[in-house]
Amino acid sequence: MTEDELFDELEISKSELIEEYCAGELSRDEHDWFEQHYLASPEGRRTHAIAVALNAVNCPVPAPRKLTWFERLQDFLMAHRWAVAAAASAVVLIIVGRSIYPPTPPTSYAFALNNTISNRSAGEARYFKVSADVGELRITLQLPEGVTRGTNYRAVLDDRRETRNLKTASHDANAVVVVIPTASLHEGRYALQLYAVKPDGSEELIPGEYLFELVNPARVPSTPKP
Repeated sequence: MTEDELFDELEISKSELIEEYCAGELSRDEHDWFEQHYLASPEGRRTHAIAVALNAVNCPVPAPRKLTWFERLQDFLMAHRWAVAAAASAVVLIIVGRSIYPPTPPTSYAFALNNTISNRSAGEARYFKVSADVGELRITLQLPEGVTRGTNYRAVLDDRRETRNLKTASHDANAVVVVIPTASLHEGRYALQLYAVKPDGSEELIPGEYLFELVNPARVPSTPKP
């Protein structure tokens, strides 16, 4: 080859033939002829080997397959298996704990009582029923109209068997509040009486009573709310 352009074209043709041969793009006759002639020469075998090596190097790496949702979940659980086991154990303990130790009842139940002077109901209807499954009773005793108001008050709790004095928690011009722990009570009927304490320290009984009944929760129409 004395002309450079013709030589370059020949080399390009060789390269193209090698690529078509490797890609299986030659016809059957061309394929056989190429193997029997060009690839039979040392140059042809060397060029073919180089082309095969280059194809192997340039072979594109397939993109990773996208995992399904279930496969991602499996991978997450495997990577965090200790945390998952701990969480599952905690759930089991909560369920078992609730079955063995039911939720504690409300700690306090607040309600108001009218004096029997103001409450015209007769008999059992006058007793305000309270569930025994609360921690304490917070009772507001409404003062009837026309009674002597005091600077302080003393309450007396009567269960029809014995009486005991109670300290009042607070008071205003219209009502007095007493707090009674239910642990100190038994199921049954109770009456509260109020004494107005005057500025000179003397006391005056406020007429009438405040009635309630501590009963089993099953006997209360609706569970009291704190």
